[in-house]
Amino acid sequence: MNAIEINNISKSFDDKTVLHDINLTVAKGEFISLLGPSGCGKTTLLRIIAGLELPDTGKIQTPANTFVDRATDEYLPVAKRKLSYVFQDYGLWPHMSVFDNIAFALTLQKMPKADIKKRVNEVLTLVKLVGHDDKLPEQLSGGQKQRVSIARAMAGSPDIMLLDEPLSNLDANLREELGKEIRELTHKQGITCVNVTHDRKEAQLLSDRIALMKDGVIHQLTDPVRLFKQPASKWACEFLDAGNLIEGHMIHRELGEWLVPRTAFKIENDNTDTRLSLHVDSCLFLDDRFEIAAWLANEKVFFYSEAPFDVGQNIFASLLEENLVSIKA
Repeated sequence: MNAIEINNISKSFDDKTVLHDINLTVAKGEFISLLGPSGCGKTTLLRIIAGLELPDTGKIQTPANTFVDRATDEYLPVAKRKLSYVFQDYGLWPHMSVFDNIAFALTLQKMPKADIKKRVNEVLTLVKLVGHDDKLPEQLSGGQKQRVSIARAMAGSPDIMLLDEPLSNLDANLREELGKEIRELTHKQGITCVNVTHDRKEAQLLSDRIALMKDGVIHQLTDPVRLFKQPASKWACEFLDAGNLIEGHMIHRELGEWLVPRTAFKIENDNTDTRLSLHVDSCLFLDDRFEIAAWLANEKVFFYSEAPFDVGQNIFASLLEENLVSIKA
């Protein structure tokens, strides 16, 4: 069952088209990320779903409502869309306590005080902030502030949660920790999520599917594994940093460019006509393995290795066929 159906959405600002005829369906409970560089239209699309921007053409509907339909001039106000929004900069009221920030929308809905207290305590438990309800935002760390923002977004039991780069203000370790928590929480609660990010690692961490956007269109739409292992174009390879782009004649393959991931190199002890001869340029230890930069003739390539190599060392490698992808322009 689809939670959101987006049909033929276009949008222009000052005669510049930023979205070109976007079509996208999001399944109930699915977490989908709009990934792409600045200016590709991903935030505009998120704001149109939220009701903060009006598209020039197209229709967005859910099983319960039509959010917008330019053909019939239908428009559902933001407050009636049963969705929540998690902001990049947290968006917390600085003069309100954690409790009051989370309870604010529930209070506007005139929910009984006892029910508000119960619901706020429930979401504080979910986001691991029990005991912080009386604190002001200035007393919280960045990660805690974003947890409050997520708790506030979940408090009203929305059908849809929209997230605008929710991890970008956090350090790397906290970004991964909170990202895993967001994915787990939203999956357990069955909330449909649409996330905007320019960070490929964030998209991988959070998403069931990723819509890779470029110049106002969805360039590729698939699951994270297929997106990074089988990018649709040279541009996608480069944006995703999916591996090395190497001309076929240099790796004994058909003409044209090939994607050779960092994991595709297998070091060999001897040389044959099909082996690649590599001259090591650098060796860096990253996480639990080494990243080797080496020269393949006049082309620098990068690959992973469990063992280090000396700068200047000559080594031989074969390529794992199943990891190679012929790339279109």
